[in-house]
Amino acid sequence: MRLPHQDLPYDLERPQLSAWPAIAQRLRLAANNLRELDIATIVAAIDAVAEQWCDRDWPVRRAARDTVVAATGLDVETVERSFDVELRNYRGDSLWAALHRELGNPLVLDGFCVDTALAGRAIATGPGLTCHVMTGNVPGLPALSVVRALLVKSASVVKVASSEPTFAAQFVATLAQAEPRFGEAILVTYWDQTETTIRDAVLAAADTVIAYGGDESCAAIRARTRLDQRFIAHNHMLSVGLLTDAYLREHGTAATAELVARDVSMFDQHACIAAQAYLVEGSIDAVTAFAAEVDAAMRRYAVGCRLGSPDGTTAAARRIRAVDRQYWAAQTPNRRVWISPDSLVSVDDALANPSGGDRNVQLVAVPDHTGMLDALRPYGKYLQNTAVGATDAEMRSLAPALARLGATRLCAPGRMPDPSLVWKHDGRSCIAELVTWCDVEMHPWASTPNAESGRAPA
Repeated sequence: MRLPHQDLPYDLERPQLSAWPAIAQRLRLAANNLRELDIATIVAAIDAVAEQWCDRDWPVRRAARDTVVAATGLDVETVERSFDVELRNYRGDSLWAALHRELGNPLVLDGFCVDTALAGRAIATGPGLTCHVMTGNVPGLPALSVVRALLVKSASVVKVASSEPTFAAQFVATLAQAEPRFGEAILVTYWDQTETTIRDAVLAAADTVIAYGGDESCAAIRARTRLDQRFIAHNHMLSVGLLTDAYLREHGTAATAELVARDVSMFDQHACIAAQAYLVEGSIDAVTAFAAEVDAAMRRYAVGCRLGSPDGTTAAARRIRAVDRQYWAAQTPNRRVWISPDSLVSVDDALANPSGGDRNVQLVAVPDHTGMLDALRPYGKYLQNTAVGATDAEMRSLAPALARLGATRLCAPGRMPDPSLVWKHDGRSCIAELVTWCDVEMHPWASTPNAESGRAPA
């Protein structure tokens, strides 16, 4: 078929509708082969692949980068930085840390292990087949979902996005070279949103369905799943930053502006973890002066990493947004806007319908910590990644308050683009929620010592 993509369509081979039952059966057999691998072997193989992908000069990475640039219009350096922060998470130490945090003893993926709290044994089994419905907003993102499935020894069908259909297949090919059983257990494919019969056939074959995207698209996929299937959605989220007056006085506005610029500009602000707004404690005049420094910092960031080249529709949307923000700023003296070819910075005294993308950030003046929390309260169910520029003393009250509002990651300003694999993504144990546990208790075998009671590498 021909995958529609602006002015650059892709020709690709994919299974016919009638072939999907047999394909699902083959993938389930491949999952059985994965289960013959111990978790240490799986981690070592993924680590070897990730080590290569972390080298900017590796020819395979350079080729993948170029295809992503061609597909998305993103700047080369934007893709490189996205690959850097995404793919380093799949090194061995990171994989083991995530497995330990979520499963306790990762050897439960290999067989029954003694569980002292249970006074018995436990095993964790991954799905036979996982379907991943991806978005194309973040270069390298499909690797995250694929790696999690491999860690629990699940076969995968990966549906790529039309906006970026290239990376997933290239990443999976390198996994297959490192361990052929990985390649046999992963199929990368595509269907158009109108091809509901193919979509439904693939979803019906899966034990677990993972959907990435907006609320509407995730809800549509969820509506096609059954009660006996596990459905996991990574839907719309809001990420913001907070800066207290004490933090700004301690760290300085100039240095802090550079950190804000990175939080906003990485991934061209297309990732859910990118800051869409910063709430700043201070008067409107003080925040306006700080916004001018943020504008200058974002312009400096763009010198080495330009905003992506848009297609015609996106370019028109950017122009409309710029005109709209200028009109918006003219309505009251408390509003200001700075516009450059690579960014848009605005100042207001209220957080109103924050929406990011293409390096567009709103700086909101708030009178105190209570004002920060009150501004975020209406968005609590979407709150995700939150940079907190605050002193240690302030964190003692701000951190639990933000957690209660719904934030799932708190970090320092400038570190929003760098979540580790150990972070519980969207507040969930994303590896652990893939597995099904089986416990043995109240049985003589449950307390018989043997070699299976060991521990995985820390």
